Amino acid sequence: MKSSVTQPGKEDYAQQLQAILRENGGDLAALHAAVQDLFKGLVADWSRAVEDLKQENAVLQGEVEIWQSLHRNAHTEARDHVQIYAEELAAANEELAIANEELNSQNRELAAARKIAEAERERYYELFNTAPEGYLVTDSSGRILEANQTVGVLLAIHKDSLIGRNILNFAREKNRANLRARMSRAIHGEGRQTFEADLLPLMEGPMHVSASIVSVRAGEEAEPSLRWIIQDIRDRKRAEEELRRLNREVEAARDEANLYVDILTHDIRNTENVSSLYAELLADSLEGDEAIYMANLQRSIKKSIEILGTISMIRQIHRRVSEPGLVDLDAIIRDTIEGYSHGAIRYEGTHHRVFADNLLPVIFNNLIGNAVKHGGPGVEIAIRVIEVDGSVRISVEDTGPGVPDEEKDAIFHRYEQQKRGVGEGLGLYLVQILVRRYGGRIWVEDRVPGHPEEGAAFQVALRKAV
Repeated sequence: MKSSVTQPGKEDYAQQLQAILRENGGDLAALHAAVQDLFKGLVADWSRAVEDLKQENAVLQGEVEIWQSLHRNAHTEARDHVQIYAEELAAANEELAIANEELNSQNRELAAARKIAEAERERYYELFNTAPEGYLVTDSSGRILEANQTVGVLLAIHKDSLIGRNILNFAREKNRANLRARMSRAIHGEGRQTFEADLLPLMEGPMHVSASIVSVRAGEEAEPSLRWIIQDIRDRKRAEEELRRLNREVEAARDEANLYVDILTHDIRNTENVSSLYAELLADSLEGDEAIYMANLQRSIKKSIEILGTISMIRQIHRRVSEPGLVDLDAIIRDTIEGYSHGAIRYEGTHHRVFADNLLPVIFNNLIGNAVKHGGPGVEIAIRVIEVDGSVRISVEDTGPGVPDEEKDAIFHRYEQQKRGVGEGLGLYLVQILVRRYGGRIWVEDRVPGHPEEGAAFQVALRKAV
C-alpha cells in the first residue's frame, strides 16, 4: 500500500534556502529569522507527515491483523477439514478393508459352492448315466441332446451315437403322430405325459416300453426341452399276461368248486332235514339210553345245519361287491337281544351309527351266542357302546370262564388251524371276516383286567358314520 502523504524533497529545501539567501544576504538578522521560519515549516511538515504515516500505519496494521485473522481462521478451518477428511479416509479405508474381507470370504464360499456344484453335477451325471431306466433329454422336436447308457442298450446303439438323432426315428410309423401329440402336450404345460409304445432298436425286433415325458424350461427366454424316462416292460407284460391266465384258471376253479359246494350243501341240507324229521319221530318212542343216543344224534344234526349255514354266510360275504353303508347300531343290537330268552343281558342303548350292512347282526348273534353257550345258565352279559378316537367301540362282556392270555389272539384263527373240533372257531372266523369287511377291528380282553377267570370282553371297533 502506497502512502498518501506528500513529503518535501531536498531540492525544494535547497531552492527555498537559496531564495532566502538572495533576498536577505546582507541582513543577518533577517536571514536568521527567515531560516528559522523555514526550519519551523520543515518541522511542521515532517510532523504532519509522521502523523499521517502513523495513521496509515495504524490502518495498515489493522488491515494486517484482519488479514492475519482471516488467514488464521482459514488455516484452522483448513486444518479441521483436513482432519475430517483424514478421519473419513481412515473410516473409508476400514470399510474398504472389511468389504475386501467380505469379498474374499464370498469368493471362498463361491469357490466352495462351485466345487460342491461340480461334485453334484458329476454325481448327477453318474446317476443319470448308470440309472436302470433309460433317460433322454431332447429338444421340442425330439432331437436327442443327452442320453444315458441304459437307453443306448435299449436302442442297441452307443449313447454318444444317439446325440443329434431324433427319437421319432425309433418309433413305429403308425405311432409317431401319437408321440408328437404327447410331446406337444408336455411342451404346452399339460403336465407329465405317461404312455406305452413300441420302439424299434437298431437291427432288432420291436420293444414294448413305458415312457414318461416332462417339459423343462431353463429360463423364461429359453426354449423348452423334454426329459424322457424309458423302461423296457416286456418282462412285466409277459408276467401280467401270465397272471391274467392264472387268474382265469383260479376263477374257473373257484366257480367249479362253488358249483360242487352248492350241490353238496343243497343235498346235505336236504338229507339233514329228512334225518332231523325222522329223528324227531323216533325220539318220541325211545327211552333210556336209546333216548340219550337219539338226543346226541339230534344235536349233531343241528350242529351240521349250523355249520352249513355259516359256510353259506361266508361264501355270501366273499361274493358281495357293494360297499358298507350307514346302519343304526342301536336297532341292530336291540333286535339281536330280543332273539335270546336269556334275561341277564344289560344294554343301555346308543345313538351312534356305523358303516356296515344287513349282515351286522351276525356279529352280535355270534358274540352273544358264544357268551350264552360257554357261560352257563347263570352267566351275565353286558353290552356297552362308547366312542374312541373317531370310531365306535362295542364291548360284549360276560361273566363266563373267560379266555386265557395265550389264546386271546389264536381264538380268532382257530378255524384256520388243524387243532380244532368239528366246526370249532368257525363263528369267530366269520365275525372277523365281517369286521374286516367293515374296515374295523376285533379283539378280546379280560372283563376284569388281569383276571381272565372273571370273564371275557370282546371288543369290536367299527367306523363311525356321521
